[in-house]
Amino acid sequence: MSSDAEYTIREATLADIPLLFEARHNMYVDLGDVVVPEDRDRVDAALAEYLASHATFGPIGFIAEDEAGALVGAISITHEQTQPSRPNLSGRQAYLYGMWVRPESRRQGVARSLVSTAVEAARAVGAGAVTLMASDEGRPLYEGLGFNAVPAMRLSFDPTYDPSEHGEALR
Repeated sequence: MSSDAEYTIREATLADIPLLFEARHNMYVDLGDVVVPEDRDRVDAALAEYLASHATFGPIGFIAEDEAGALVGAISITHEQTQPSRPNLSGRQAYLYGMWVRPESRRQGVARSLVSTAVEAARAVGAGAVTLMASDEGRPLYEGLGFNAVPAMRLSFDPTYDPSEHGEALR
C-alpha cells in the first residue's frame, strides 16, 4: 500500500481484527474514556461478528507498521447502505472509526496517510460519502482532508448506556 521510511500501511484482514481493536481501545484510553472490560468484550465480540459478515463490501481497515512489524497506528472502516440523498445518490457510505497512532509516531503524517488511504479505498468500492466522529485533537486533520462538521444527534435504546459517563468518546 503506502510506504515511508518509518512505517508501511497495509490493508487489514480478518486476522488483523485484534490489532484494529487494540488501536481502538488505545484511542479510547487516550481520550480519557473509562470502558468497563465486560462492556468492551461485548462490543468487541459483536463488532468482530459484524466485520466478518461484512468484509466483502470493502476493506475493514488499514494498519501502519514499523520495519519490525509492530503496530504504529490503525483505522477501521465499516461500509453501510443508507438512503440516497442529494450529496450521496448511491446511499453507500463508509464509516471510519478507531483511528489511533502511537504517541511517539504522532505528527509524522501517519494519521494523514491512514485516513487518506481509507478514504481512497471507500471511493474505490463506490462509497458516495465517508463519515466519522472527530475528537477535538483530530478535527484539524479531518478538516484538512476535506471533511465537514455536520450536526448529529443520537438516541440510544440501551438503558445502561449513559453518554455523560464517557465524555466525548466516539461510539
